This record gives sequence, C-alpha cells and structure tokens, in this order.
Amino acid sequence: MKRFSHLLFLSFIFLISSSSLFAQDATVHGVVRDSLGKALEAVSISINGEPGGTISDQRGKYEIKIPPYRDITLIFSFLGFAPEKKILRLNPGEDKTLDIRLISTAIDFKSITVEAVRPGDLTITRIEPRTIEQLPNVSGNFESFLKTMPGVVSNNELSSNYSVRGGSFDENLVYVNDVEIYRPFLVRSGQQEGLSFINPDLVSEISFSSGGFSAQYGDKMSYVLDIKYRTPKKFAGSANANLMGGSLHLEGASKNDKFTWLAGVRHRSNQFLLKSLDTQGEYKPRFTDVQTLINIKISKKTDISFLGNYSSNQFKVIPNSRQTEFGSINEALRFTVFFDGQEIDQFNTGTGAITLTHQINDSVKLKFIGSAFYSREKEFFDVLGQYFFRRA
Repeated sequence: MKRFSHLLFLSFIFLISSSSLFAQDATVHGVVRDSLGKALEAVSISINGEPGGTISDQRGKYEIKIPPYRDITLIFSFLGFAPEKKILRLNPGEDKTLDIRLISTAIDFKSITVEAVRPGDLTITRIEPRTIEQLPNVSGNFESFLKTMPGVVSNNELSSNYSVRGGSFDENLVYVNDVEIYRPFLVRSGQQEGLSFINPDLVSEISFSSGGFSAQYGDKMSYVLDIKYRTPKKFAGSANANLMGGSLHLEGASKNDKFTWLAGVRHRSNQFLLKSLDTQGEYKPRFTDVQTLINIKISKKTDISFLGNYSSNQFKVIPNSRQTEFGSINEALRFTVFFDGQEIDQFNTGTGAITLTHQINDSVKLKFIGSAFYSREKEFFDVLGQYFFRRA
C-alpha cells in the first residue's frame, strides 16, 4: 500500500512537470541588419497567422516568444526592403539566436515630366473661386471680395463700385469669357445698384490686375477683372437660400460634349440691412438676375457661344424720419428731419453677346464677338422734409 501511494505521488509530480514544460514558450532573439551591416530600427517581426509581434530597437535587436513543438514562420519586414521569412521548430524553453540581413529593394517608376507655365502677363493675379464663397459680405456681390485686395478702395459696402490706386470707379474693365461687360453706375447712392453682373455660382477662373495689364484688355487706366465661366461636363446644380434671398444654378452637357449650357437665377433683398440706417422708414428693395451661357461646338476648330443676362432692380422707400445727435458733452445738439412721400427707382438691364471662335492652328486663334446692351431706368421722387435743430 505504501509502494502504491509512493508511485501515485511520483506520477502526479511527473504530470505537473510535464504540463509546465509543455506550456513553456521558446525564445528567438537576434539583430536585424541591412546588406551593409547597418542595424535597422523598427523592423516588424511577426509570426505568420498569429496576432501580435514585435519590432527591433535602435540597435536592431529584437526578442520574440514562439510556441514550441510545431513549425512556425517568422516574417521580418521593413519599408524599402524585401521581406525575409524563417521557418523554425523549437522545444519548450529553448533560446535561439537568429540574426537577419534584409536586402533593399528598388521600384522602377516610369519617367515623370514636371512643367511650369509662366503666365503671359505677370501683373495678373489668379484668384481661387472657392475663396469668394468663404468670404462673407453684406451686398452679396462678387466685387465685395475685390475690395479686400491691395490698392482697392470703396466707400459703401452696399455698392459694387470701387476705385483702384486712385483711379475713378468708372475706369474699371470687366470681362466674362472675353466679352466686355458694360457696367452702368450710380454716383448718388450705392443702395439701389442691386446685383452685380457676375454670378459666383458660374465662375471657374478669376484673374485680377490692378495696373500694367496687356493691350488685349483695352486702354482703361485703372484695373481689369477677367472672369471665365465653367464649361460643364455633366448635369449638375446648386441652390442657396438665406434671409436676404437665394440663388439657383443648373448646368449640363450633351453626350458628345458638342453642346453645353449654364443657367443661374439670383434674388436678393436688403431691406433688413437698410432698416438699420439713420433714416427710418419702410424699405422694399428687390433685385433679380437671370443669366445663361450656351456653347455649341460646330467642328473641331470652331465654336459658337451665347452669353445672356437680364436683371431687374427695384428700390422703394417710404422715409419717416431721421435723427442725428452731435456736439460736445456740455452742449449736445440734435438734428431731426420728418419726411413725407416716397422714392421708387426701377432699373432693368439686359446684355447679350455672341462669340465665334476659330482655331486656325496651335499658334493662331480668331475670335469674333458681337454684343448688345439694353437699359431702362426710372426714378421717381416725391419726398417732403421738415427740419428741426435744437439742443438735445
């Protein structure tokens, strides 16, 4: 009986030792170098089909635990070097040294040619159209962005009129797809001008020069704004709405790209802004603009396009009163005006231009442009005022 107990005890000790030995992992360590013998840092070492792994240190050294009693594949990989695979089979607790040399690999790329094209007129500044969308403005006009450019001055945030480097505001040139745009201006006030001709939803390229531009833009003394509208590739559109109005634009192209079209509609009212003026009253400004660009490709070398615009700008105000205080602390003065009557202004304008383009060869292009402008302006004033001046 004692012999049986002694044998059972020895068997139990053997089983514990065997299970402990079976559960013990083997260890693989070493140094990873390149073909020149330089240690490689951050080389990835992993067991194929198993999660986890390790990386080499600054001296290229690594250490990793692997399961015993079976074939495992160690993978050494590093960017710019061919991966190395080693198949190992180790016993429990075995410690193996394995140094690795990785061979660098080269990838052949096809030749790449980089060309830089210098604009013909170095005084022209290119403006990214997305910049216009990100800049908030009061009037909603495209020209509000230009007022932030060096040398550009404007005295009314509601007006699209401005001057450049001391020139007059009527010395400015505006081109849309090489068509010169006639810009009627109002010297008396900016609040009746309505919407600018340029529709930001249709713009693809913007070029601006504050002086020294080439002769192709004419003989004005101040500046030139050259706008290019998009050439659509597929049907698309956009819409925008806010408390002051909204806009909608659509564009499309035929399957063979021989016929493309752009169309945009805008509506705006500044009545919420005008209510904050010193002159109190009822303001009803309404500005509407419709614009289209159609292009037809007659042949490989000949295109014909039509640019059309119609705008209706109506300004109506019924003033009530205006009060201004000035003077000093010791002598404050107040100037008050009481109004009776109203002002109604109506400005309807239309622009149409046909452009025929013929490409003779790579160096010669002929472009014939015919344009017409229509304007009908009506201004009605029937306003009486009573003035009072007294101490505040």
